[in-house]
Amino acid sequence: MVASLKGQIALVTGASRGIGRAIAWRLARADCDVILLARSAKELTELALEIKTAGREAMAIPTDLRDAEQIERAVKKALGYFGRIDLLVNNAGLWHYAPVQEMDIAEWDEMFDVNVRGSFLTTKFILPSMLERKRGHIVNIVSVSGLIGEAEAAGYNATKWAMRGFSYSLLKEVREKGIRVTVVNPGGVNNDQARTARAAKLIQNEDVAELVYLAVTMPPRANLTEATVWSELDNTSSLP
Repeated sequence: MVASLKGQIALVTGASRGIGRAIAWRLARADCDVILLARSAKELTELALEIKTAGREAMAIPTDLRDAEQIERAVKKALGYFGRIDLLVNNAGLWHYAPVQEMDIAEWDEMFDVNVRGSFLTTKFILPSMLERKRGHIVNIVSVSGLIGEAEAAGYNATKWAMRGFSYSLLKEVREKGIRVTVVNPGGVNNDQARTARAAKLIQNEDVAELVYLAVTMPPRANLTEATVWSELDNTSSLP
């Protein structure tokens, strides 16, 4: 039996493309209404229209996750329209690669602003309404980069280790208050949806979306706290 999320409201960050877009669609196909956050107004609007055409409610709110005021305004708008947010998927993230001595300071700060601070702020502004109702589920899309160290990826790895720490601390704060928290760690993902033989061995966006769907449809007695999915091309020998 396919679990339905009918009547549920989900907010997905980084929803305009890639994993976020796939997650928004997977939840919508399960009869969930979705709130879409990302910087790209055009892509968000197009996605919202597609989801509405498919029969679900969708709200596109162009938002820069580096800006606390924009995030707070987006959450207030979503809560004002839907009345609640049942599911939060913190998916937005970016990366810059360089050796530590060559890493641009602005790029380092941008990764922390989006990957960590943006997720913290979105959670901070949504969480009170979940706690008031004693119900909700927060899914943080992290990465296998939060499990291992990679050369020339110190900044990105650091943000993902930070998000895992944030997630587990949050879980201990809210799990007795009716809120579930899940960490999803994708390995190599075919974000560009390339059609090459190599791309076929990577995790597809829809694979991550399916894992999020599994997490949020677990029965109330169960909480999937962390799930890691590796591609055929990932080197698992580097795990600690």
